[in-house]
Amino acid sequence: MAVINRYKYHMLVAVAFFVIRLPSLGSDNFNTDVWKWKARSYDFGTGVFNMQFDKTLQKYHPGVTLMWIGTVGVKLQNLILDKNTSLSAIDAIFLLDKIQKVLTVAVISITTAFIFHVVYSLFGLRLGLLSAYLIGVEPFFVGLTRVFHLEGLLSVFMLASVLWLYFYVKETSKVRRLYLSGFFAGLALLTKTSALFLLPFTFLVLAYCGYIKVLGKPFIKPLLIWFLMVMGTCFLLWPALWTNLIGVLQALYKGIVVVGLDTDHYQFYFGKYVDSPGYLYYFVVFFLRFSPILVLGLLGLAVVFCKLSKEKKEFVLFVIAYSAVYFLEITLPTKKLDRYILPSAVALCSLAALFWDYLYDRVGKQFKCLISALLVIVPITTLVILHPDYLSYYSPMVGGLRTGIKVIEPKWMIGTPEIISYFDALSKTKGYVFSDQNESFEEIVNSTKYQNVLTVGFQEKYYTQIWPFFREIGGWAVVQELAPFAIKTKYFVYPVWGDSGVNETRFPVKKIDVIKVRGVVVYNVYERV
Repeated sequence: MAVINRYKYHMLVAVAFFVIRLPSLGSDNFNTDVWKWKARSYDFGTGVFNMQFDKTLQKYHPGVTLMWIGTVGVKLQNLILDKNTSLSAIDAIFLLDKIQKVLTVAVISITTAFIFHVVYSLFGLRLGLLSAYLIGVEPFFVGLTRVFHLEGLLSVFMLASVLWLYFYVKETSKVRRLYLSGFFAGLALLTKTSALFLLPFTFLVLAYCGYIKVLGKPFIKPLLIWFLMVMGTCFLLWPALWTNLIGVLQALYKGIVVVGLDTDHYQFYFGKYVDSPGYLYYFVVFFLRFSPILVLGLLGLAVVFCKLSKEKKEFVLFVIAYSAVYFLEITLPTKKLDRYILPSAVALCSLAALFWDYLYDRVGKQFKCLISALLVIVPITTLVILHPDYLSYYSPMVGGLRTGIKVIEPKWMIGTPEIISYFDALSKTKGYVFSDQNESFEEIVNSTKYQNVLTVGFQEKYYTQIWPFFREIGGWAVVQELAPFAIKTKYFVYPVWGDSGVNETRFPVKKIDVIKVRGVVVYNVYERV
């Protein structure tokens, strides 16, 4: 009971963070890379349990933390399937996705409680809770922490590492704080190679605090402790390092230099497709993808910065240094994706909390109620409206979804509920037959059955994210680029920012309808004539 009482607010933060993300989790979306990470998790688990440790090197990212979560998810799914053999193949797919997502959210929630602890210890309960709350309800962050992918994990691991590092330099006798910083840095490195940024950043922080801020105090020992903790965490959790160190280093080098620095990412940007969106890309992403609460909080903080206490000024400068340098790191390579900004943006939520906390203390009772209502009603209402399609969020400050999709395309599919609802209703209207779970599309398309079954074509990157939902309603999603299948497909769906249906030459099609998301036309629907 003493432990529960001591950490009751930490548990509150973790549980609240988890509960916000729980509704519809596992029945909401599949991202582009999810099938790769599920397959890698299978292979990773095989390598661990069969002592074939080379198999735990699956990708240059390296994604080890995600694959550990995925492996545990597979084991849990197998236990459930052993007791419930009546589940269909598609039900098993959704079951595994739900389990793996729940585990991912749980890990992120617990890590957020560690982030809360630092702010709480430094500045008190109210600011600690407000900081965790603003992180927890940021819409784009909510979306990216509800998927089986890397960015959500990376963001909280990196922020936990740098905050516990700051917590240590405030009181260097508390070496346990340094251990925790190194542990979270190790988890971040095991998640994605961009976390290598933490190595020079930590060196500079410890050097500054050792030789400049506190004259003459050595920093080599704490740096060595931190580094050994990082390496120990990586070595313990990544079995490939036990047997194939050179191979691991070569893979990481490929990920950083060949893929990360030299590879472009063809994408839609300000009305046209480009190889590289340029150095202002992440500034555009920040204002498009993050909430007015965060943006206004940062602008307000700039105005009141000089009035903050010395301790808060130091914290602000530290977090800005971390966020800005990481921002620079992701800006320099030509390969850019909107989700890469997440570690930098999540850190800024704590700074926005500083402003709202400062403002709350300096206004009258009436305005305190107004600020409280603003910070509660606006974010929660936004999440309710978006649910479960949080990745469709674009800031209302720049025109919302209607404007956003004309500037930066959603990198992962949005509007899945609307698409499925549209074609489920169409299927019932047209009298299409429910395609059995045990049938294969090859069997259907090579017989006359295809005439009586709902078939909808998507560009390949969207097909990978939508096909399980069509199987749930007894229809089939089809890869639009595969001509032998496409020529027998009835309908085609194209996003408005990349509508290539007008250029279809293999067979005649006509536009018959549109699909809207929150009143905005996002997809055009074509029918094969």
